[in-house]
Amino acid sequence: MEGLMPASTNPWIARLRPASTGQLRLICFAHAGGGAATFRGFAQDLPDDIDLCVVRLPGRESRLREPPVRKMGELVGLLGEALDELLDVPYGLFGYCSGALTAFEFARYQRERDGRPPAALFACACPSPAMVLRDSGAHSLGKPELIEHLTALGIIPDTILNTPGLFDMFEPSVRADYEVYETDDYQEAPPLDLPISVFGATGDPSTTVPTLLGWREETARDFSLRLYPGDHGFFDKDRQSLTAAVSGELRTAAAAVRGDAR
Repeated sequence: MEGLMPASTNPWIARLRPASTGQLRLICFAHAGGGAATFRGFAQDLPDDIDLCVVRLPGRESRLREPPVRKMGELVGLLGEALDELLDVPYGLFGYCSGALTAFEFARYQRERDGRPPAALFACACPSPAMVLRDSGAHSLGKPELIEHLTALGIIPDTILNTPGLFDMFEPSVRADYEVYETDDYQEAPPLDLPISVFGATGDPSTTVPTLLGWREETARDFSLRLYPGDHGFFDKDRQSLTAAVSGELRTAAAAVRGDAR
């Protein structure tokens, strides 16, 4: 896809700019049906010393012919193997929309297997894991209803939604991602020992302030919530503010990790 770097030997990782030689890394998870191109703006805005890596799931972009993953348990297990090579420096996890739930479950997975935990978790436009509407059934909607649902969120280009051939290629991955999100078996557990920063919008139909504040229960460290005016589109409209906050808080969290390691 235009704007992407040459393919990595790891099919799960996409790079939107050359790998950084810095000692910080941000691993990003896109919204349902999304791919690496979701974070093209991050490549422009993040400081050069933060290594930007975007998770590319099966069933989209260069992995279009692969069957998508449909269950969270399977997905985080696969991610545990695929992302291991990236966890050699302090790293943050950034999840947009349904990708935030995947980032959270991956952080829990790392804790359960005594893997290297993230320094920080960033959740954007997603209800807290305990408050996800798991009976909403978006993954099983009829095609017209699914298109209507995606149109209301405004995160999928109209060209895809209004072009039958393009939507037919896109549909399996977005349904699979919604199934991962809606059938996630959330279990109560001790909060994560890392800071969580949440970003949301006052008019976003997919969240409310209480569901965003619910993330506070998932951390034993610092919690912050930033609210922007507008709807789900704040991810693009307010991107520079968002990426500035992420880079600053990732640096702070990484410094704390290095201090704890001394």
